[in-house]
Amino acid sequence: MIRVLILATVGTMALTACAPVQDPNLGYDADGIRVCDLTVSFGSYAMGVDQELKSRILTLVAQEPGLDNTEERPWGREGESNLCIHAPRPGQADRLYDQIAEMIPTYSERAPTTVTHRDGRSEASVMPPWRN
Repeated sequence: MIRVLILATVGTMALTACAPVQDPNLGYDADGIRVCDLTVSFGSYAMGVDQELKSRILTLVAQEPGLDNTEERPWGREGESNLCIHAPRPGQADRLYDQIAEMIPTYSERAPTTVTHRDGRSEASVMPPWRN
């Protein structure tokens, strides 16, 4: 019985040692699934997304050299979506985050828009207090 346990433990250790290791700091979660370096969420106050802002952000992203892929994931009935951006070069996600955050107004009567960095930073527009 002890021999079986030792063999099982050694076998498990060998398999674990051969498994590829994905570093969460390199754009993968603990399960090896690719995560977004930046997520831009285009929301709505029941009037659709801020199309002008969305267009400006999509243009910025499209002009960024070297992005290995981006994916827009629709989630609402009025054009709401999340834009997942993978930035392969060091510092690229930080620079894009700063550029997109600068585009997002503090208040928006049209629709909420949020940019979130994988390190947890986030910048968002909200409904103006005079509209609540």
